[in-house]
Amino acid sequence: MLDPSLSPGALRHAFGQYPTGVAIVASRADDGRLIAMTINSFASVSLDPPLMLWSLSSHSPDLPVYGVGKPFSISILAAQQIALARHFADGKLRRVALPGAMTDHASGVPLVRDAVGNLVCVIEQTVPAGDHVLIIGRVMQLETAPGDTLAFHRGRYARVTAA
Repeated sequence: MLDPSLSPGALRHAFGQYPTGVAIVASRADDGRLIAMTINSFASVSLDPPLMLWSLSSHSPDLPVYGVGKPFSISILAAQQIALARHFADGKLRRVALPGAMTDHASGVPLVRDAVGNLVCVIEQTVPAGDHVLIIGRVMQLETAPGDTLAFHRGRYARVTAA
């Protein structure tokens, strides 16, 4: 029997106590449309081979875009990119590119300009997990840049500065 304190609201509150980075995952649909969303479920898995993961709702209409073997990017946002994070967190706006905010990598995947990190990945594996699907990607290329990083903590955006 589950503890009654494990309501979705209580879990969201408890998980919100843990600061997370903010990233945008992006790909292209088969017809070339931008598919992008703000996430904070990004995590490293392995250095050798270079693997990372993020999660997507198992009810998402975007799930078919993230099948095994398909390319995508993870852009780790800089502290000043809050407007971009909000835009791609909005279910109605996130399929609309902001002028000048993104560029295409040579592989065709979209990348966020001026991010503190951009990873070009290929989906290695997907794993059902509760009401989400874990998407495990192999990092094929990466680039990083200096700057403060955007984080999310207790329902608000925050700046992470190197100490």
